[in-house]
Amino acid sequence: MNSLRAAVLLLLFFVGSPVWAEKRVALVIGNSAYRHAPQLANPQNDAGDMASKLTALGFVVVTGRDLDLTGMRGVIREFVGKVEGADVALFFYAGHGLQVNGGNYIIPIDAQLKSNNDLDFEALPIALVLAAMERNAKVNLVFLDACRDNPLATTLARSLGTRSVVVGRGLAKLDTGVGPLIAFATQPGNVALDGAGRNSPFTSALLQHLGTPGQSITDDLIAVRRAVLQVTDGKQIPWDSSSLTGPVVLNPAKIAETPTNSAVFRGKSRGTGLLV
Repeated sequence: MNSLRAAVLLLLFFVGSPVWAEKRVALVIGNSAYRHAPQLANPQNDAGDMASKLTALGFVVVTGRDLDLTGMRGVIREFVGKVEGADVALFFYAGHGLQVNGGNYIIPIDAQLKSNNDLDFEALPIALVLAAMERNAKVNLVFLDACRDNPLATTLARSLGTRSVVVGRGLAKLDTGVGPLIAFATQPGNVALDGAGRNSPFTSALLQHLGTPGQSITDDLIAVRRAVLQVTDGKQIPWDSSSLTGPVVLNPAKIAETPTNSAVFRGKSRGTGLLV
């Protein structure tokens, strides 16, 4: 009798718990404690809270906070080792970033960027992470809360003088192949707000709306955009670029199987959190 009761309780546990059939892997980095620039209040919190959020959504999460260059390379390499064959790969970064000649970089806490030569040795191109994701995963999602006002970009721009190298505000638009969705805290070339609370306005909205049951990530990001517009009085407009080939749902609702909804999308990413 006891064994029967235990079996029933086990069955109820699995029925009432979300089951993730896909392989989901995430890289989450938050850098706050910069050594050669004013420290940022939110990114460390942003990374910790986002890691918890993604774990609840079925991701295996590789997390790094307040990383120097060696530390950042280490967590990226760990992530690349886990992401091979993933159905969904996700990259979240909060901290300083900059664009130089249209290329985007994420900045370790030990960077100084006193000259153009330092860029190759003290910063990491975002393209490094994106390339690994595109090689290994079917669906790629990127969230960049790295458009803050960056004094290191000012230092680098000043060192270049009149040379034909452009250090831009915020981040630049990223060109990718088929499959990724890339979301920025604000429009390309603009600067986002840090906010006065535990999280930045962008990350706070992501924590609230990402993985809404039964809702596609496209609709999640519309809700994020509305929330950030409201809390910043219209000063910050989150922006995204997508080449997804189907509706990605991170938290599928229980949908009755019918011929209609079973044929919504059939393509490369079948069975990867998409409605299929």
